[in-house]
Amino acid sequence: MKKLRLLGSLLILFLTSCDPYRGAFIANSSEEKIIVNIKYNKQNEEIKSYKQIHNGFENFVNFIQEYNGSKGNLIAIDSTNFIATFELNQRDTLEIWGGIRQSNDFEEIEEVNIYPNKIKKTIKGEDIHNIFFERNQGFYIYTIK
Repeated sequence: MKKLRLLGSLLILFLTSCDPYRGAFIANSSEEKIIVNIKYNKQNEEIKSYKQIHNGFENFVNFIQEYNGSKGNLIAIDSTNFIATFELNQRDTLEIWGGIRQSNDFEEIEEVNIYPNKIKKTIKGEDIHNIFFERNQGFYIYTIK
């Protein structure tokens, strides 16, 4: 029985350790604070599930931010429209979506609005692949300079 448990534990460790982590990040390399509005796709089944698992949209957003020690101050939340607004200081990096076994199609994000230097930059979720720089396989980063 002990051998079976050990074998089962090793199998689970092996299977989960091979799962890739994927994520999208916004890095502030500018000299100013920036504002980031993330509008999550409230029709997406995964977002609905995470909202339920984390007992509400605000707890879900806090989980994403804390999962990898993401920086940025949550300054507003609109639970009705699934919008989270963050302020990023200089050298802050904010994770907007990610996790183990996550797809990298970013259908969970409807759009991201970034306000550096009083200019609005809108990025649709489906455009993250084209606009964000893929640093490593599955790590997408958009840097504000």
